[in-house]
Amino acid sequence: MKKIILFILLGISYVGYSQTELTVVTSDSKVTWTGTKVIGLHQGIVKIKSGKVKMKDQKLIGGHFIIDMTTITCTDIPDSDPIPKKKLESHLKGEDFFDVAKHPTAKFEIDEVRTHPDNPAKILVLGNLTIKGITKRWKIEVEPTTQTDKLFIAQADLRFDRQQFGVAYKGLKDELVHEIVRLNIVLKAK
Repeated sequence: MKKIILFILLGISYVGYSQTELTVVTSDSKVTWTGTKVIGLHQGIVKIKSGKVKMKDQKLIGGHFIIDMTTITCTDIPDSDPIPKKKLESHLKGEDFFDVAKHPTAKFEIDEVRTHPDNPAKILVLGNLTIKGITKRWKIEVEPTTQTDKLFIAQADLRFDRQQFGVAYKGLKDELVHEIVRLNIVLKAK
């Protein structure tokens, strides 16, 4: 009887340890955004505030990350041209774009991970994307470079239609802003 109880306890312990949760290293993770318009594009960076990655058998199985929208910056306008740079960054943080005063963060919460149908080096991550308080089911293509129970490093491509999240700025005539925003995400967790 003692052997059976010991076996059950060991089995429970193994199940508890077969899944690990890693913390996103925010200093080594970032989001590079690209927004296009009729006459060009703008690019910049927004910082990841926090996140967790769940691993099992050295594979991603879940997690989330939170983006600090108050940190959005433009990198394609040089610092030597501060008026247009500051104007764009203020505009992106304003009510007709991301309204960071009311919605300081965006979030992606993973609820399903699938193999990529076309590329074995990538995985499809499905979950809930929340921007400006609006949550939609979304899919991200992720290319992991390291997947262990102690370290996860990946690059992801997330594209979203800003109109679906209330980011409704139309732009001026001859400067129409396209609806798709691209986020290139580099995520490191340990």
